[in-house]
Amino acid sequence: MTNREGEPGERPLPRVRRRAIEAPAPQCAVIYAVGVIHTPPGKAATAAAAFSVEGSEEIRVGKRLPAANDQSQYVAEFFAALMAIRSVEDSTTLTIYSTQQYVREAMNKKFQRWEHEGWVGVQNRDILRCVAAELKARKAPTYFRVAEPGTAAREACKRVARLAKRAARGSAVANWDLTLPPNMALPGLSLQGNRQKNFYRSIQKTKKLAPRASTERHLKLIREAMCGTFGRYVSDADIWASLNAKDFLPKPAQFLWRGVHNAHKIGSYWTHIPECEDRAVCRDCGELEDLNHILVQCKSPERELIWAAASTLWRERGGAWPEVSLGTILGCGLAEFRNSRGKVDRGTRRLYRILMSESAYLIWRLRNDRVIDRDGAPASTEEIENKFKFVVNQRLQMDKILANRPRRGRRPALPPKLVLETWSGLLDNGQSLPADWLSEPRVLVGSCAFPPRTPYQQGSIG
Repeated sequence: MTNREGEPGERPLPRVRRRAIEAPAPQCAVIYAVGVIHTPPGKAATAAAAFSVEGSEEIRVGKRLPAANDQSQYVAEFFAALMAIRSVEDSTTLTIYSTQQYVREAMNKKFQRWEHEGWVGVQNRDILRCVAAELKARKAPTYFRVAEPGTAAREACKRVARLAKRAARGSAVANWDLTLPPNMALPGLSLQGNRQKNFYRSIQKTKKLAPRASTERHLKLIREAMCGTFGRYVSDADIWASLNAKDFLPKPAQFLWRGVHNAHKIGSYWTHIPECEDRAVCRDCGELEDLNHILVQCKSPERELIWAAASTLWRERGGAWPEVSLGTILGCGLAEFRNSRGKVDRGTRRLYRILMSESAYLIWRLRNDRVIDRDGAPASTEEIENKFKFVVNQRLQMDKILANRPRRGRRPALPPKLVLETWSGLLDNGQSLPADWLSEPRVLVGSCAFPPRTPYQQGSIG
């Protein structure tokens, strides 16, 4: 090659072509996370979490939650998700399948609002806050999905659930490490766009209130009664939640709530008030009066007759009447009964709640009438019988109305099937009534509750 002047020139260098750099394929992982509860007969419930990575039989982990933590499926599900997130690299796109809807709802819809409000009032917020911080620390996206019935994901979750159940029965305890990634958890509440209620609740949480000794004593009494009578291990949160059961009317529910707190003005309440010390002693028994004495031990006719009537009604269903104690009365919302298939019998459970709460509250009312209005004179046997029948039939009529009255064109306020299951076997002339007697008039309960009237004799019942 020559230049313009005819002299040989240099050959130009060839153009360098850049090769396209192929980006590495993104890594993806599908994980099935499940939490379960194992409740052996007569023992405390244990929760376990397990997860499995799709396509890898080696990565299958199942651990039992420490006994000091809340043994609930809610906590176990989120701890399984936490173990799954920590088991993969941050750059791996992760899809987590769960059988519970609330896992997806919490992480996809509620996470930002909870963080904005400072996690105030969120149950089990420690584990939720840790899961949220781990999600924010990841570089790749994370997807939460629900394993729908009939899909391959659902079958995979069932296999993981069996692994979790074996872990719940085993001795391997999970390492409960809720350490947050650095700079991934915002402390406090957001000042912008927050509500006064959240600030007030946050301040209330910082106050360390000492529990009342009498409340703690009654909570322990309820836990022991549920374990001894029904074989159930319950927590304090379960006890407080049971007082809000829809099967209780407002006044009996308030009576039970005050009973758990030992807030009734009886017994030792009057010993510190001058000229009122005599009110602390039961006039019939001469003993210091408390709620256990009024509902369980007192020799008053209203207590014995009402518990006898309640037990007679209960035995009409063919079951044994559970032991009546202060723990079973205050914790009646926690009692569970099983049918022949091992499932919870909702009708029997509801009947027990109604009988226990209404009977205890009626004894309390009749006791107040006897002590305050009648100057210690007890009500007659006929009056006690009529009041008990009125209370029970009033609940029956209320159930019939709620089961027959739709709410603005929707379903009835109370499922008709539940009402039929509650009162079946207790109705007068029940053989002549149709199977669906909710629309029938003059349906009554209570004539079988009292035996033929005899002169009153004192004795111990329950």
